[in-house]
Amino acid sequence: MKVVNYTKFIPYIILVALIVFGGYQFKQHHDTAAAYSELNTKYNALKNNSKQQVQKDATKFLTAFYTYEGRPKKESINGLTTKKLQNTLFQTYDQLDQEYEMPKDLKYKSEIDNTTIYHARDEYDSEAKVLATFDSIISINNKKSNAKTIAEINLKLQGDKWIVTGYKTLNDVSNFEGN
Repeated sequence: MKVVNYTKFIPYIILVALIVFGGYQFKQHHDTAAAYSELNTKYNALKNNSKQQVQKDATKFLTAFYTYEGRPKKESINGLTTKKLQNTLFQTYDQLDQEYEMPKDLKYKSEIDNTTIYHARDEYDSEAKVLATFDSIISINNKKSNAKTIAEINLKLQGDKWIVTGYKTLNDVSNFEGN
């Protein structure tokens, strides 16, 4: 009977154990890195969705959209909204420009004042729906008209900035679809 010398196999066993352990460590590192990345994304979303940041970006959109002379310009809200929303908001103006030319002696100016942004909560994931109220001030040949406006604004966090993805004016606060 032949005796098997197991000591010859010890280096191979150690090598296999090291490969298995290394693979396990690699997988653990990969899983930990993925979990960190996900948590970091959530942390950045929470850090950047403070009430002040949402208010600032929503107010910046409203000011850019409603402040103009003559006709509103699509370019004024570049970087503040999605392209799809820009096209939706300016669809009527684009059609109007083709069918109607504004009289040269008509001085038309639009601006807003007293903007307030309301939140249901201070914490969101990466989307927010807010209620805004503001005074819309229209001047035609230096005669001013002031109207209280209520609007619903949907925003989505992109990087460190809230981008407007939806906008509609409301007849009444009860029409607000936020929580």
